[in-house]
Amino acid sequence: MAAIRQFCLECQGASPKAVRSCSDVDCPLNAWRMAAVPGGDCPAPPDAAERAALRAVRRQCMGCAGSRSEVRACAAREDCSLWRCRFGVRPQTYKAVRRRFFAPRPLRLWQQ
Repeated sequence: MAAIRQFCLECQGASPKAVRSCSDVDCPLNAWRMAAVPGGDCPAPPDAAERAALRAVRRQCMGCAGSRSEVRACAAREDCSLWRCRFGVRPQTYKAVRRRFFAPRPLRLWQQ
């Protein structure tokens, strides 16, 4: 949620007041812009908030890039605060899945 807040601040010219009064209802992050602020509204129940926020980030990235392959190839690593969460999962989860996917597999020998 902190990444969403940072993204919104960058979008609104580093003005917290502009983020509070943002009226862009088409933005997937609009409901989440105040969730990281103490006392701010969280649009999802506490047990599902993290997952719902990550899905909102994914929708934002898909809207920005246009396709899954473009999101995967996104080069805005230094420029975008949402880049680490662009796949819609926590960065730690993505690293673990990637490590498992590319891990060496045991050799299977078939007996006849």
